[in-house]
Amino acid sequence: MATAIHGLRLTARNFARASFSQRHAMRTNAQPRGFSTTQWNQTPSDTTSAMKKAQEASGVNLKKLEAELKESRKEIEEFLEADVDFGPSPPDLAFRGRKLKETFLNMGEQEPFEEDMFIEDDEDDISSIAHGELEQHREFRHYARLAAWEMPMLSKLAKPFEVPGADMPLRFRYTTYMGESHPAEKKVVLEFSPLDMPDLTDLQRDKMRKLLGTRYNPELDTVRMSCEMFETQAQNKRYLGDLVDSLLAEARDPTDTFADVPLDTRHHHFKPKLRFPKEWVMTEERQNALEDHRQKQISKDQELELQGQLVDGVKQITEALAAKPVETVIPEMVTAKRGARAGGGKRLAVRR
Repeated sequence: MATAIHGLRLTARNFARASFSQRHAMRTNAQPRGFSTTQWNQTPSDTTSAMKKAQEASGVNLKKLEAELKESRKEIEEFLEADVDFGPSPPDLAFRGRKLKETFLNMGEQEPFEEDMFIEDDEDDISSIAHGELEQHREFRHYARLAAWEMPMLSKLAKPFEVPGADMPLRFRYTTYMGESHPAEKKVVLEFSPLDMPDLTDLQRDKMRKLLGTRYNPELDTVRMSCEMFETQAQNKRYLGDLVDSLLAEARDPTDTFADVPLDTRHHHFKPKLRFPKEWVMTEERQNALEDHRQKQISKDQELELQGQLVDGVKQITEALAAKPVETVIPEMVTAKRGARAGGGKRLAVRR
């Protein structure tokens, strides 16, 4: 309210119209007042006439508003000067400075603390590794909620698997990293067999195998090639498709059939496949022969046991443990005396 009244008074002073003689009368060359809206002091008559014109234009009693403003100021001053009890004062917190590491600059000082006022760390928080574990746990819970509530809704979009027919000889493989972006996602791998390519003769298929070079696997009769030159999977897939089209066009070209060029397979290492020998296969005849051999060994051991020629290992170990150990007498070593006297002989220096 006070701000509105003050602005209204300033507006009234600015719009005060003085007579032509008053505006162009001779004035003293005095220092103008600072912090004032008018450059010179106005007479009371000018201020009164301006307030009347502003009051008539706005329809507001300015004197009454000014009196209310004075009363409100007086009430505010009395409230500020009064001794008001706002309750108990807050406790004084003891600020402790962080102790610095003793260096050459603060060596010898009694309390090398910083001047900043802050509370010393009480180490009541977990470490950054623990925060990382919590973040990982939140991520696990997020995916668990997805699996529980949103993944079942995808069953409506599921389609039954259909075996690719003869019109789809190409097989593309993509790599996807769940929940993150990886530079290997753009890579696309293509696999196909020359036998599955349509509208090709045997001579044209052999030419395609020779054109493929190191990408051809002669053991499985398959071709594998990849592309990761472009930024997206669609671009790399399109490049591989165009490459297959160009290979088919070259294979169908009758200008040169490459019939006189042998197929180079030096790039492929043929790994020997170890198989179980047929001679080792357990048959009924072999099983009966092994059983007869075991029975003969058992009967032979029984005959040796009756003759007392079979050594029982368990019995020998039991008897050895039950027997008392033989005490060996250690002879006492006596040093022989040398020289004529018992006290000892002459010491001689020996050069070695």
